[in-house]
Amino acid sequence: MLSGGDFGWLDDDALVGYSVSFVEGVEPVDALERIGADVGPLPELSAAEADEFAATAGDLPVIRAGRCGTWTVLIEHDANTGVNEQTLPALSAGTRAVSVFSSASGMDLFYYAEDGRLTTIVETTIPENTYGEQPDRFLHELAEVGLGPDDEPESVRAATMALVHSV
Repeated sequence: MLSGGDFGWLDDDALVGYSVSFVEGVEPVDALERIGADVGPLPELSAAEADEFAATAGDLPVIRAGRCGTWTVLIEHDANTGVNEQTLPALSAGTRAVSVFSSASGMDLFYYAEDGRLTTIVETTIPENTYGEQPDRFLHELAEVGLGPDDEPESVRAATMALVHSV
């Protein structure tokens, strides 16, 4: 079992808000195309370079994509414009996708989509708020990472990422 402490770095004050999504068995460029991104020529950017690029991109979302084993990881700073309730069905077509959105205002959301269907949404800041076709699908996993009904996690962000890892 992973503890929230494994992801404590997510509480760094420099991380104002973010979206991190994982899609299984899909190449990074394909994942970006599935969410409607204009891929064109893709530069390789560090997190700092992506932030700098985002500052010059105006209102356009900047999403970084990479691989972690058989999973593609999509990272968007300060927004979830690219991966959200509207784009997750396309991203998960023929596979599964897990996504986390953490807002600057303190709301954290966990999304699970499978084979083109967004099946489960959990507002991890208030984990009893679950939605979707299978709202109770991850109750056991929520309790395991400290997001059960009677839990008060030290870090919701860390516990939410531990939930992603467990799923």
